[in-house]
Amino acid sequence: MSELVLLQSQMKLLALILAYLISHTIQKPDKLRDFTWFKSWAKWFEKSSGIKSPELNVILTVAIPVTVIYFILSLLFGSVLGVLLVSVLILFYVIGPHSLEEDAESGEIHKRLGLRKNTKVSTLIKTMTEVSMHRWFGVFFWYVVLGVAGALIYRLSERLDFYTENDNELKSTTTRLMKVLNFPAAWMMVISLAIASDFERIFKKCKPYMSFENIKSMDDSFLYEATDFAVEICEIEPDEQKNVELVTLSVLKRMLVVWLVVVSIQVILAI
Repeated sequence: MSELVLLQSQMKLLALILAYLISHTIQKPDKLRDFTWFKSWAKWFEKSSGIKSPELNVILTVAIPVTVIYFILSLLFGSVLGVLLVSVLILFYVIGPHSLEEDAESGEIHKRLGLRKNTKVSTLIKTMTEVSMHRWFGVFFWYVVLGVAGALIYRLSERLDFYTENDNELKSTTTRLMKVLNFPAAWMMVISLAIASDFERIFKKCKPYMSFENIKSMDDSFLYEATDFAVEICEIEPDEQKNVELVTLSVLKRMLVVWLVVVSIQVILAI
C-alpha cells in the first residue's frame, strides 16, 4: 500500500513538472484553449435536466463530464506510463486556457485582463494574482489533492462560473463553488509567497485574516493584499523603475516553483 502511495506521488510530481515545462515552452494550440463544448453542455443540461436545485444542477453539470472523461481515459490508458501520459495531457489542457506570460509580454496586458490603461498598480497586481489562481494554482492544488479528476473539476467549475451570466439563478451557486475551491489554494499560495519573498512581513500582513470569521466566509482577499504588498513593498524599491507586470509575473512563478519543491520534498520523505 505504501509503495502504491509513493508511486502515485512520484507520478503526480513528474506530471506537474512535465506539464509546467511544456506549458511554458510550447504555445498551446487554439483547439486546446477551447472550452465551448462545455459551455454548450452546461446550457443544454440546465434547460433539459428539469432540476430545480441550483446546487445539484451545478454539481451534476461538472461531475458528469469529469466522470465520463476519467472513465474513458482509465479504460484507454491502464498502465503506469499511460496514467502519466494522461495526467500530463489533462494538465496541459486545463492549464490556462490562456497564458499569463503571453499577457504580460504582449504589451497589451491591461486589455487582455479587461483593465483600463490608467488602472492603479495595486489593481493590476491583484488581477494578475487572481488570474494566476484560475490558470495555474487552483488546477495544480486540486490535482495534488484529487489527481486528474481534481484538475478537471477545478477547470470546469471555473469555466462554468465564467460562462454563467450574472442574472442567471445559478450564478450565486457557481460563485460559492469557486470560493470553496479557491480558499485552500489561496492559503497555500500565501505560504509559498512568504517563502519566495519576505516571510516575516508577509506573515504579519496576513495574520489579521487568520480568524474563524474569515474561514467561515472564505474571504481570500488576504492573498491579493499580500501579493500587492510583496510586489510593491518587498520587490520594488521606491527609486527603481521596473516593469510591474514582469515583476509580478516573476513573483508568481517563484511561488509556483515553491509548490513544486514542496511536492518534491514530500516524495523524497516518503521514500
